[in-house]
Amino acid sequence: MSVATKVAEFIAGCPFLEEFEQMFPIVNVDLLGEDATAYSLELTPADPIVKRYTNGDTIRQMVFSLCSREWYGEESNKDTAEFYEKFSDWLDECTEQGRLPALSGNLTSKSIQATTGGYLYDNEGTKCQYRIQCRFLYYKRR
Repeated sequence: MSVATKVAEFIAGCPFLEEFEQMFPIVNVDLLGEDATAYSLELTPADPIVKRYTNGDTIRQMVFSLCSREWYGEESNKDTAEFYEKFSDWLDECTEQGRLPALSGNLTSKSIQATTGGYLYDNEGTKCQYRIQCRFLYYKRR
């Protein structure tokens, strides 16, 4: 299973996703549905290797955005902004407590964090797309 899939599964367990959507959330990878409320983890181009050790081991990163399709309106936008603040705090808390995506084999999770606040990316009529950019660091043994 890919690192992206493992991160998406981890994010689907965020308690605020469920609270915000009012049902069990599904977080797709590179596929954001047209209906509100939908979630997708979209990969962002970035150098995958952060640090290379002399023995060939590496610290790697997966840069991504958590995207959501939401209802667009004054009250909905306030709720969405609050969700993204809570989500960012949750990622920090997970890193501090060592609750990270479960990787296997020669991969070990190191940290996950938001690198931006949540922001409005696009809006069309009654629906809009919000994003928050994030970074997942992991160790890969050679």
